[in-house]
Amino acid sequence: MKKNERLSRRNAVYTPGSTATNMINYSETSLKLEVEYVDGDVYHYLEVEPEKWEEYRDWVAQGKSSGEFVNKYIKPFYEQRRIEQHSSV
Repeated sequence: MKKNERLSRRNAVYTPGSTATNMINYSETSLKLEVEYVDGDVYHYLEVEPEKWEEYRDWVAQGKSSGEFVNKYIKPFYEQRRIEQHSSV
């Protein structure tokens, strides 16, 4: 996989009810969490442990907010890289 390439959709969790995210995805091989935001921007969060992915899946399975999880437990703790930017042109 190239540095800024999108992850395979095999593990994708789509979040149609979210006002923050469209989809969250994870790769155990590269330890990347991929977040596609509703504005179209896509970020990779690096070195995310598999346990954190399981926490996320449990969180949304309980009907909790996908965006809240990302804001509380991902953004403050993991390095991020924007891999796609929505263009409004």
